Amino acid sequence: MKVRGIGLMGLGVLMVVACGEGVDPNVDSRIEAFREPIVGPSTLGGRNEVVMLFARVVLANGSLGTRTCSGGYFAPRVVATAAHCLPNIFGDQLFVYYGDNFEADFAQLTEDQNGIVLPPPGQPSVWAKADSFEIHPSYTPDQHFPDLGIVYLDRKLPFDPLPLSRNVVAANRVVTISGWGANSTPTPTTGVGTRVQRTGTSRTLGSPTAADFHPEDPNNGLLVPANRLAQIKLDGTPPNANSCFGDSGSPLLITDFGQTYIGGVNYFTGLSCADYSLYTRISSFLPFFDQAYKKGGQEVLKPTFDCVAPNAQGTLTAFFGYDNKNGVSVTVPYGGKNSLARDTFSQRPSRFLPGTHHFTFAVDFASNQTVTWTLSPDNSPTTTVTVNQSSRACAAAEADQTECGLSCRASQRSGCQTLPTFERCVGFCLDNIGFIRDSLPNCLAANAAIDACTAGVSADPANWLCDDFFGAFALDPCAAQFDALNTCFSQ
Repeated sequence: MKVRGIGLMGLGVLMVVACGEGVDPNVDSRIEAFREPIVGPSTLGGRNEVVMLFARVVLANGSLGTRTCSGGYFAPRVVATAAHCLPNIFGDQLFVYYGDNFEADFAQLTEDQNGIVLPPPGQPSVWAKADSFEIHPSYTPDQHFPDLGIVYLDRKLPFDPLPLSRNVVAANRVVTISGWGANSTPTPTTGVGTRVQRTGTSRTLGSPTAADFHPEDPNNGLLVPANRLAQIKLDGTPPNANSCFGDSGSPLLITDFGQTYIGGVNYFTGLSCADYSLYTRISSFLPFFDQAYKKGGQEVLKPTFDCVAPNAQGTLTAFFGYDNKNGVSVTVPYGGKNSLARDTFSQRPSRFLPGTHHFTFAVDFASNQTVTWTLSPDNSPTTTVTVNQSSRACAAAEADQTECGLSCRASQRSGCQTLPTFERCVGFCLDNIGFIRDSLPNCLAANAAIDACTAGVSADPANWLCDDFFGAFALDPCAAQFDALNTCFSQ
């Protein structure tokens, strides 16, 4: 798939979601044709903290498309957006953009077999990649409430985040709206001209009422009184600016005593992006945002131990993982803060991804030895994990992970130049076992024989066939086992 072939998204979307999604082959001409005010008085550009979300998504027909939304940078490595901007993301292809020429900056990106590739953190870029994201746990798509999401980034952006307003935004206030959405609506439910930042002013009208519900609008949440109290309505009639498709997730900006705050998150606009728009109040969901702030790098990261298994060479293998409660990856370089003397193959991570991870790497040791891993992340307590021959043995419930772990332990030492991480190798292996168990259960024993054979192959490069994506395969030493599996597949 060519990067330049991705078109402008925004056609065929229900007006309740101000994100843009679909395929428009005329992106190159339209991006220039619609550098005009957004359905009301506005100017091009705006605050850096108002960022664009760009994602590859799986469309309803199973094909790949792209989606554009907006967001507000409110904490280091943390962006607030709308929940409806985050479903159906393809793989890890969710990005934040904060430049001033999307087409030119997008054209400079590269791709590999996994998708779009950004310059690594620390290199000059107007892009960041999502380490993870989350949707408010109470979000109901039918009601679009509470339409809140969080995107955790792989790097800090080169400007300070905007603070959240902890106060209820009152009615009849002049506010600033800014986003990367459309500025023209060919039909009442579609827009064009996205991926250009615009900024304008509007006026708050207080919370919406039941009278703001229209049968042609799929916004059933407006019929729930408690929902309306957590929302704020903006007057989108002239001379005010109004939000449009692609502005979903954009922040409502208010200024008090010279300081600008984020007071709400955009989620809904009227037919043809006219008359009004709705924002979810920040003040109604402060615990959600406070927790997201903490998960930007202040939460706990600790090492974990999985189990011990005997290996084909007669020693023992300890499998380790980790638990990162942050939404962002955390880097702890090798050294005093990340020490494990027996990790002679340097397989332990130095970049810890969000979430709980098992069978992340393996370390060999003799029955009279001890393995000690000490991890001291910033903003987290020091934790030491100690393992010896008396530590918990891998149990029957972990048979598949152990089989894959021992096989990957061998292939990771093959000397191939391009290898997946140990954890990813285990994941590939487990996926293969799962496929065979579901589709060809009679071949499970033959597949296990390959894994067992692989686990006993030495690190001599002559034993291994290197694959740039899947890693290393011991095709020659385990030829009989591979032949048996192929025979099983053909029966």
